[in-house]
Amino acid sequence: MKNAKSFPRRLCLAISVLAVFLYVPATVGLFGPLERMWHRYSFVLRASSLPAGDERLIVVAVDDDTVRALGFPLPRAYYAKALDEMTRFGVKNVIFDILFFEPREGDRELAASMRRHGGVVNLYTAGITAASQGKVEVRRPVPLIEKASKALGSPVIDRHLDSDGHIRTMALFNPEIEDPIRGGGHPVTSVAAAALSLITGRSLDELKDAYPIEDWGFLMLNYRRPMVWPMQRDSTGVQIYTSPYVHISLMSLVKGLLTPEQKKALRGGIAIVGSTTTGYYDHYPTPFTSQAPGAEYHLNIIDNILNHDPLPAPNVLGCILLVLFMAWVPYFLLVFSPIIGAVVVALLLAGMQFGALALMSRGELIYPVAPGLTLLASYLGLTLHRVLTEGAEKKAIKAKFGQFVSPEIVEELANDPEKAKLGAQKRDMTVLFLDIAHFTAISEKMGPEALMEFLNRYLSALSSVMLDRRGTIDKYIGDCIMAFWNAPLENKAHARDAVLSALHCQEAIAELNKNLDPGLPEIPAIRIGINTGQMNVGFTGTERKLAYTVIGDEVNLASRLEGANKFFGSNIIISEATFQGSKDAIEARYLGRARVVGKAVPVPVYEPLAEKGKLKPVWAKALPVWEKGVKAFYEKSYEDALASFTEFLGLMPEDGPGELYRNISRDYAALPPDDWDQVFNLTAK
Repeated sequence: MKNAKSFPRRLCLAISVLAVFLYVPATVGLFGPLERMWHRYSFVLRASSLPAGDERLIVVAVDDDTVRALGFPLPRAYYAKALDEMTRFGVKNVIFDILFFEPREGDRELAASMRRHGGVVNLYTAGITAASQGKVEVRRPVPLIEKASKALGSPVIDRHLDSDGHIRTMALFNPEIEDPIRGGGHPVTSVAAAALSLITGRSLDELKDAYPIEDWGFLMLNYRRPMVWPMQRDSTGVQIYTSPYVHISLMSLVKGLLTPEQKKALRGGIAIVGSTTTGYYDHYPTPFTSQAPGAEYHLNIIDNILNHDPLPAPNVLGCILLVLFMAWVPYFLLVFSPIIGAVVVALLLAGMQFGALALMSRGELIYPVAPGLTLLASYLGLTLHRVLTEGAEKKAIKAKFGQFVSPEIVEELANDPEKAKLGAQKRDMTVLFLDIAHFTAISEKMGPEALMEFLNRYLSALSSVMLDRRGTIDKYIGDCIMAFWNAPLENKAHARDAVLSALHCQEAIAELNKNLDPGLPEIPAIRIGINTGQMNVGFTGTERKLAYTVIGDEVNLASRLEGANKFFGSNIIISEATFQGSKDAIEARYLGRARVVGKAVPVPVYEPLAEKGKLKPVWAKALPVWEKGVKAFYEKSYEDALASFTEFLGLMPEDGPGELYRNISRDYAALPPDDWDQVFNLTAK
């Protein structure tokens, strides 16, 4: 009895010590992920009271309209024209969130335009990659453009990604690497710091003193609310994100289509030029969307500094004191009835949530997650103790009920979630990502019922193809299918079966388009990415819902290869490993080496054309011409390559990779690159 009475005190003491122990390493401890989730949703919960974006800050967007009207990649002469227009309308400073690392036609015009403006910030990069072997790798704009720049800055977005893929922190400098521009022990300058120095007239050293390096990574972004709030939804129910900042299409600038309001916004404004076109921009998640362009991250930092309202680091000491207090609250509630105790705990939990939101609005961060979970743990532990010690009648009822249910069955049911985790392993596998091209445009023209019918017809047909080739459907993500081979059953020919599935899916699409029901649109094309390598496979999820899935870096590469089709203009892209595992069964062509987003090491990629022995006659004639052109191109005989690809397009009109190589060959024949490493650097996922 004495031990029973002292147990609540010992339990509260143990919970308070454990909670503090788990909270201190919050970034890796129990509370870190939940606090990051709360931080994200706190902006949504108080969105209506968030400040609006600074009216001086403007995104000049290389959007879908620009790409359709002016082409892609956008010729640099159009950037020059847009900059001249911004100069004419009185834009104070212009930041190019565009990589000008490789010489292109139009560089002279762009550099001249930058000199005329006199306040342009351009990008450089400095970092350590796997390919750089521990050395700092620096990439700078082409000399003409660098000389015309007023300042250079580095886009250090990736250094602020949390483990959940979201960005919460900001910094003007990166002290881990010396600035290759300034040298002398100065830290790498962010593009935001370079812009702020021009905007405010403060030197970089003054900015560094105002925001000390020891605080690097501890200033929290104070996000601005979207222009339209609450956010509206499209026909599929997906929320339509609107930027906190004015967006002006670069095409409107070039073609003189600005509205009076846009002209007024440009006057005295600060513009960042960046891509927002579908599939060709760096996504960074905000509390309001997972698809915000990276240009807005830089503007958000500038906005916070100009308006002196970045958030501080969370108040760790205040949270620890609150954790200790909440651990003991349930102990003092034991003298009351369970109902009163439950009401008080519920009120405290709600009060902490609202209080934390109110403090955050005033620039103070005390996360309620650790105190709230501590309160719950203490309350539930003491409640369970009360039930075990005072619920003899309830235990008797449970004992009687157990007469009618086998203990073995109870034990089996209790152990099911653990069983589901068995079988997790790492093995050599092939994974495939398939997506409908231009699906957004297709879906916008359809009602909900027609869209669901369209998707179900497409998903059923293509899934059947993969299942027939011994594939496992992992999941459906909107119009995307993710599948893998060599699990759960072993399949030594997994790479071959995956590639043949991709080819058969193209045939299935052609058949679907021939036999469409009235009112359903044709599928213009599908894009497929396939990769082979070591992956982790097993069950994941919750007790209520489990999924058999694959994860790992090789899985991410397959997803990036699916997106790489947009760059090459191809339909299917496979990695070198997949090609080696399937080359005896297919006809394919070499597309080149690509460095996808998130990968430092370039990957040789191929496009499967047909099953072995089933190549169409026109391809049998065109493929040797393609190979001749590729050989000349990589031997830097660009005029010969241009001739071959021109001949190839005569046989295969509108072939995406053919047009890409012909255009690059034409550019390089006119102005050969100085230091191109013969790798296509893909800057979009």
